[in-house]
Amino acid sequence: MALVLKSLYDGWNRNFHENQDLRSADYFLMNPPWFPFVLVAGYLYFVLDFGPKFMANRKPFNLKKLILVYNVVQVLINLVMFVLAFRLLVKIRASLTCQPVNYSTDPDGMMELNLVYSYYLLKVSDLADTVFFVLRKKQSHVSFLHVYHHSGVLLGAYVYVRFVPGGHGAMLGIWNTAIHAVMYLYFALTIQWPELTRGAHWKRYITVLQMVQFGYLTVHFGVPIVLGYECGIGKFWLWLPMIQNVFMLVLFGDFYRRTYGGTRKKVE
Repeated sequence: MALVLKSLYDGWNRNFHENQDLRSADYFLMNPPWFPFVLVAGYLYFVLDFGPKFMANRKPFNLKKLILVYNVVQVLINLVMFVLAFRLLVKIRASLTCQPVNYSTDPDGMMELNLVYSYYLLKVSDLADTVFFVLRKKQSHVSFLHVYHHSGVLLGAYVYVRFVPGGHGAMLGIWNTAIHAVMYLYFALTIQWPELTRGAHWKRYITVLQMVQFGYLTVHFGVPIVLGYECGIGKFWLWLPMIQNVFMLVLFGDFYRRTYGGTRKKVE
């Protein structure tokens, strides 16, 4: 048992310390390496256990103004990050089939690193979505899909900024910030002008956009695997997001079927 524990510890130390991109070692929330895992564990405990119990005999909090500001800020940040990342990819003429990570400290390399790091911080802020649901006593919104998506994307962003910040994986962030800008705009409209979104037939297309995103990213990460391209990173960093995007496509497809499949006439 002692040998097994030592082996696990050595593997953890090797992968989370020795192989870390040292450029981000001193960045906020990057070390100690267990911090994001503890953060997600605390998030899960609050939204699934402590929060519902805390709100059981309390009235829902009125967070309309706070949530409106939060959504507007999210729209702006996601748009800015999308534009900056897209401009960088155009500038460096990034390959859509096999783009290596720029580990240098030149301006383009640092911009790539800082964009991926900012995306990680953005995923930390996304956890507030679920906290708002709990405090407003909308526990039915705290679904497996919602919680899994927020937790998984945050941990994925952390792992990538720590080891492979950018490169072929950058396309995931570009797609995600674009989709989230649209999504948070919809949330802002729902808060401020609910009559615009209540029963609107077009809101289904936000889910369609998300599924298109997952479908494209499955192909994006699958191409270098199938064609055997060497992108300067281990195949693990391609298999992981490809499998994850297939899983998300299935989950969102099921959500779309359950939410809109039998309500077309009613909505439209």
